[in-house]
Amino acid sequence: MKSILLALNHACIFFGTTLYCGVLWALHFFWFPTWTHLTVANYHDQFVPETLAATAFFTIVVPIMLFCCLVMIVSEWRQGKFRWIAIAACACLIAATWVGQGYIIPVNKIIDAGVTDQAQLTTLLKKWMSLNDIRWVLLTLMWMVMMFYFVAKGKLLEALRAPPP
Repeated sequence: MKSILLALNHACIFFGTTLYCGVLWALHFFWFPTWTHLTVANYHDQFVPETLAATAFFTIVVPIMLFCCLVMIVSEWRQGKFRWIAIAACACLIAATWVGQGYIIPVNKIIDAGVTDQAQLTTLLKKWMSLNDIRWVLLTLMWMVMMFYFVAKGKLLEALRAPPP
């Protein structure tokens, strides 16, 4: 039963990481390029509802992921071999959360309150995009760390090389 619960815990981390990472990849490649044309007249409907919804969603998801990361660290602590992988995944998530809460949310609040100066809006959006690029890198790294964990822990490469029965 313990192994099933740990597998579900770790899968929860990977699911959350994939979701969070995917949002940031989509943001980077599909939405960022179009936001260079936002103006004080049209930015609200294309920016504010989405950021508010994402913030509300990840305010629930990230604490669950952090809890699951702590469970993973504790479960790997005695074994030692994969301890640092669990710690690295958790560190990536904490760093991304720190960037989000400490730097992105304050920019969101200014933009959400209403910006009437185009130069200020452009500056804020560029800052917001560059800060999200930091999270994009951190969550991509977290995804790679978690993928390495599952491949190494499950001996996936060995299983794929084995001849069929």
